Amino acid sequence: MLGIYVHIPFCEKKCNYCSFSSFSKDEDFIKKYINFLCSEIKSSKFKGREIDSIYIGGGTPSLLMPIQIDSIFKSIYKTFKVNEQCEITIECNPNSITYDKVLAYKKNNVNRISLGVQSLNEGELQFLGRKHNVKQVFNALANIQKVGIENISADLLIGIGGSNFASFKRQLDKLLGYKVKHISCYMLQVEENTPLDKMYQKDKNILLNDEDCTALYKQISNYLKSKNFNHYEISNFALKGFESKHNMKYWTGEEYIGFGLAAHSYINKTRFANCKSFDKYYSGELEFCEKLTLKELIEEHIMLGLRCQSGINKNYLKSLGYDIEKNQNYQKLLKNKIIFDKKNKVILNEEYFTISNNIILELID
Repeated sequence: MLGIYVHIPFCEKKCNYCSFSSFSKDEDFIKKYINFLCSEIKSSKFKGREIDSIYIGGGTPSLLMPIQIDSIFKSIYKTFKVNEQCEITIECNPNSITYDKVLAYKKNNVNRISLGVQSLNEGELQFLGRKHNVKQVFNALANIQKVGIENISADLLIGIGGSNFASFKRQLDKLLGYKVKHISCYMLQVEENTPLDKMYQKDKNILLNDEDCTALYKQISNYLKSKNFNHYEISNFALKGFESKHNMKYWTGEEYIGFGLAAHSYINKTRFANCKSFDKYYSGELEFCEKLTLKELIEEHIMLGLRCQSGINKNYLKSLGYDIEKNQNYQKLLKNKIIFDKKNKVILNEEYFTISNNIILELID
């Protein structure tokens, strides 16, 4: 079945580390965008396809008013066949989510909320340029639970200078106390031309070095596993049954369609994306459209497969004309227990998740 991604490219302000397509715009501009977005959804050439995941991301979708969220979901439900077991996620920031908004999400069958926590340390939130404070995180979690949405995911960032496992464990314990079912831990990356980039050029100590960051990542992984969280993807941990169905589509090569500014789609081995410019997006232009070659399909399957516990499918690679067992590095990696061979699957030993890019290169002819 098909997954749907809807991009809401608006934020109150960009965070210090952000390089995504997001903008601060007035109400009239946002209204125009939502109207066009709904038209784009309703005119989709994939109309009538069955959907088993919907993901409203951004930007900050929780900035939208309930009536705007209603219009997006009405467009989706009118255009596609939404499966009864569909996972429906919306990204929210703690400072812009309210009880009434969560109630509106629930009425639209949203059953999963991804909360942009990033940190439960006030100083770190200020360093990151976040608009919320710690109290707002707890208020948001309480409102989500009050409405009855149990599937909550929390995003956290690893790598801020001065952080350690003791401080991170306290944050994890607080989130677990609110019965959060899914936790994403992302390494803080320095993107070009962001405020963080300028700060980092002046003082490298604002971030942990690679060695300390890797050690912290492994400690976090071990701790979450001790709490019955499955480390199912490099940056993602979930209680059994609460893995992100939508994100798994990206990592396993399933089909999805994106609506909105700069949104990406993958259908019939073809990847295409809407333009990053509002004017070009409104004119219906695409940023690119490319049919993946056999070589690209092979490389992508290896790259994405090694990110996940689900692994690489050897038979699928053979159907593309590539026998991974004949790769000159395969037996060496197997012997050193860097990868495991499990029937038709090749799984990366999670001890090597942090250097997965190096291993991917070794397995690509």
